[in-house]
Amino acid sequence: MNEVAINEPLRRVYVLFEEGKIRPMAIEWGRQASQKVKISQGNSQETSRQIRVVRVNSSWVDRSLRPHRHGFSLTMETGEIFQVSYEEGNPVWRLEYVLTDG
Repeated sequence: MNEVAINEPLRRVYVLFEEGKIRPMAIEWGRQASQKVKISQGNSQETSRQIRVVRVNSSWVDRSLRPHRHGFSLTMETGEIFQVSYEEGNPVWRLEYVLTDG
């Protein structure tokens, strides 16, 4: 497996709050709708993609940091493993690492 450090903000994270736990269900990663990339035909194309979470492998809270940081290891529908996190009080989720085969 290859580990690639990403450390980028996620555009959106869809979560389920259930029985006092946070469960990420899908993420949207990529450029904002206002940031378009020109493709060869001259048309604009949005580069963000929505990826569904297949399984939450683990979750943790790092209480050594202020504010506390919540982390999640997620198996995505693509087969990749994403490590995402957010800090309490900060509405921005971050994609920290991607683990891929190959």
